[in-house]
Amino acid sequence: RLAPRLGHAPCKVLTADEREKFRSCSCAVCHLFGDINPTDEKGTQSASSRILVFNARLQNDTTHALIRDGVGIDRITGAAARAGSVKFDLEVLPAGAEFDIRLELRDTNEEDEQLLAAVLSEWQEGRAWLGGRVARGLGALTLDNLEYKTLDLNTSDSLMTFLQSDEPWSQSTIQPHWLKTRLQAINVRPVEDGTPPTVPRGWLIIEGVLQAEGPLLTNDTMASGASGFDHAPLLTRWGDWMHPVLTGAGLRGVLRSHAERLARSLTTHAVSDLDAFLFKCPACSPVENRPGAPLASCDALLKNVAKLPSDALVSDDHLCLACQLFGSTRRGSHLIVEDAPYAGEQPPKLKMFDFLAIDRFTGGGAEHLKFDALALWRPAFKLRLYLENPQAWELGWLALVLRDLEEGWLSVGFGAAKGFGRVKLRDWKATFGYLTPEDLPTGLDEPDTPGQSGIFKTAEVQGNSDEWRKVAGDWVKAFHQQVSSFERTELPKLAEDSYFGKVDGLYPVLKGDKQ
Repeated sequence: RLAPRLGHAPCKVLTADEREKFRSCSCAVCHLFGDINPTDEKGTQSASSRILVFNARLQNDTTHALIRDGVGIDRITGAAARAGSVKFDLEVLPAGAEFDIRLELRDTNEEDEQLLAAVLSEWQEGRAWLGGRVARGLGALTLDNLEYKTLDLNTSDSLMTFLQSDEPWSQSTIQPHWLKTRLQAINVRPVEDGTPPTVPRGWLIIEGVLQAEGPLLTNDTMASGASGFDHAPLLTRWGDWMHPVLTGAGLRGVLRSHAERLARSLTTHAVSDLDAFLFKCPACSPVENRPGAPLASCDALLKNVAKLPSDALVSDDHLCLACQLFGSTRRGSHLIVEDAPYAGEQPPKLKMFDFLAIDRFTGGGAEHLKFDALALWRPAFKLRLYLENPQAWELGWLALVLRDLEEGWLSVGFGAAKGFGRVKLRDWKATFGYLTPEDLPTGLDEPDTPGQSGIFKTAEVQGNSDEWRKVAGDWVKAFHQQVSSFERTELPKLAEDSYFGKVDGLYPVLKGDKQ
């Protein structure tokens, strides 16, 4: 994906032509990693990979895996989405796990090494994610202690050393400043007409501190079982009570749910009747898999109403605005919400809470409904969001969510109805990465002295500043326009809604003798 911005032809896997995707490719990426569709036909330049990627082994054998539980939240009831069957768990390695990685280059040229250097520089800057569920906070990594070594096999002694040694790389010579030298030789090209939309144009990173106003608890069944409490906070590592964590999945759910509410509110205000809302609703509920239910997910409608197979390619016209930004089962998200590590005072303050349900008939305690919880008291966590190739309307939508998060309207974790999880965003900033000035979002000017992050230049804007409010205002207008013009063309319209046709019956408006 980076190759076209470095002056190379796009790989055929990025093309929209289905026939081209299965033909031999001679792009710079296939030259380095091997032809994506190898063939021995006459006239083709198919070759095997010039880079060998070895298994990355865990450095510390004492690192223990953890079990994480997750559940989808129903957008209407605010409780677990039981009908969607979205209760799940997974096994993960804790943050801080270190792996040794080794790559071998063979018969490469300068262009190969420049392309590899561009990728590795992204890893060094923390813009790399491996494994599953990366959009929900897992797999974030950084590359440290990078060394480039060479082994000359032109002499008989070095060749014998290579053949006799089980670890020939240990006899190689370190070449200092290899990465810096290769990056300096890179010539970035502007985006040309017809460039695939997946080619990088820029990115946005939001970093700040989430400060809880009171108790906060993200329940972990393993920690609760070990501590003896019914509910206990999620920890970065097993038994490490100094480093609790907020999961990216939980934060992402809170942000998406609030973003959906904003978009649906704008549409509700703009339309006049139920049928218009069903046709223009901009945000589905991703956990609602019943096609006839209110806010049915895009996947449920495409599968059961449009009869579109699960493996069929979809365009933006097949998805609501929320699925375009946050992703769906049909298309991955380009917004990544990472796990938020603890950033408060040490040691973290913990408070015990006892809960007892009241019997509505006797007024006493309800039998078997006594439970307790161990919660963090006013903790702080470091928030980090990453948005790739942001569009103006996406930035405006995100700006509205950040505004409400900054003002304390959102709750995170367990017990929101009990006053738990009220957080505010503070000390935050927005960093925009770009390759050429034309890549910057609309309304944002290139700074006189831009920063540098890998091959990208950077422009930084402090949150809640006059500069931010000025540029964000135009993006919010773009979001309003996007919501106003959105229609379900390829995406089937909703069958039902929980607001239109319901609220008027529950709360009739009295005007004299008429309703």
